[in-house]
Amino acid sequence: MRKRKLKRLIKVTAIALAVAALSFTAAYLFFPVLFFKKPGNNISGGVAAAGKFDTDMLNIVLLGFDRNEVRGKKSEIFRPDTIMIASIDFNERKVSLLSIPRDSYVKITGTEIYDKINHAYMYGYHAAEGEDKHKSGLDTTIRTIEDFLDGIPIHYYVTVDMESVEEIVDQVGGVYFDVKYPVRTKYGTGKLLLDKGYQLLDGKKFLYYVRDRSVGGDFGRVSRQQEILIEAFRQVKERGKLKDIPALYRTVQSNVETNLSLGQIAQLAVFALKLNPEDISTHVFPGSNQIAPRNGLDIYYVVINEKSRVELIKEIFGVDVPLRPQITLPGPSKKPEEPSAELPEPPLMPSDEFEYPST
Repeated sequence: MRKRKLKRLIKVTAIALAVAALSFTAAYLFFPVLFFKKPGNNISGGVAAAGKFDTDMLNIVLLGFDRNEVRGKKSEIFRPDTIMIASIDFNERKVSLLSIPRDSYVKITGTEIYDKINHAYMYGYHAAEGEDKHKSGLDTTIRTIEDFLDGIPIHYYVTVDMESVEEIVDQVGGVYFDVKYPVRTKYGTGKLLLDKGYQLLDGKKFLYYVRDRSVGGDFGRVSRQQEILIEAFRQVKERGKLKDIPALYRTVQSNVETNLSLGQIAQLAVFALKLNPEDISTHVFPGSNQIAPRNGLDIYYVVINEKSRVELIKEIFGVDVPLRPQITLPGPSKKPEEPSAELPEPPLMPSDEFEYPST
């Protein structure tokens, strides 16, 4: 019965991630950090404590994977289309959410290759020989993020699949939200999925909203994800749903993974109960859309503004890091006859498109 229901769920195929958007964008909620799978080993170092943390500042990366039951039958490799770091300050009782656009042009750790940051998982997965390919993919992703942050540690990770987000939202009774514009298929020009206005979003509608990038591209999507994420946290807290962690866990355990211990999750739950939504700040690494030839194709990347990268790391983590040379990509292999003054919005890739159930 459950499999039949899952097959009717929307198939949101690979977005070639931001998250951010559910990049996880994606969305993805702040409170997935309160849901857990079996605790594992720290992938990239960090703190390991049973029931407590040995640091007053904690960095947890939330990775929203473009994986669901239907796609799982066709592919082994998925991408974290939402990359969001929750930096928790226990002393100041505040949280900073920092999103890295999925298409950010970075050096992939363990290689000499520059590519989109959400492709790091793929490089690690393929590099694994005789070991856990998934662990290798996660390890490469986390170490690539740390290198992008100039050594700022990622202490723990939480990964969330698309279907778990839909189920979580449904389990907590949906999220009331003021949708700013109509959400449609075909990059905003096709079938109406979600009308504008204040309304209750169930899990399916929530996914429609947080994965859409027809307004503002990936940067617009990341900002909307962060906004609805905080509102979802506010409503879940007000409804007293944070205490329902065990029941919610049973619902989503197959699609959520973390290396936090049960004791640490309990401590985070207590912290979340006392956290005011106003004490959650949101940030996105800014950059520009640029093009570079790759394997005979002209590929869009987000080139992060280097000065802003350094300033944001200082603001969020309190660490001065060196300024790197600003990257500038060569542009398309074939120059247009009359080049535009502004780079156009990246075209929607086939993997960005929704596939909807028949009605």
